[in-house]
Amino acid sequence: MSEKQEGQIGAEATEIRDTDIVFDCPHCGKNLVIDYRGAGLQIDCSECGKSVLVPIPEGMELTDLDMDPGEILKQLFATRRNYQKAELQIQELKTRLRQMQETLGVMQDVIAEGLAV
Repeated sequence: MSEKQEGQIGAEATEIRDTDIVFDCPHCGKNLVIDYRGAGLQIDCSECGKSVLVPIPEGMELTDLDMDPGEILKQLFATRRNYQKAELQIQELKTRLRQMQETLGVMQDVIAEGLAV
């Protein structure tokens, strides 16, 4: 899959082929288009960035998507990149949560001191 195809492009931004899968992001409603070889893959929505499962068109079997080893390797690398990106986001969110909890604790202490006076 090309970088453009992996990046999930909006339907209005490209010519749609008969073999493309056109679907809406379940999170934000953005119209997405991806090559049929993306059927069944997890991708990030180009609008909201949330993970989306590309639907498998009716009548299509996963065995219809047999790819050469080079394509499989490209998808593996893309999946690893997405996994690493998600891991970094989780760490950033954990850090933000700790900071917010610390701030909340300080605020609670200030309120408690104010009520005690």
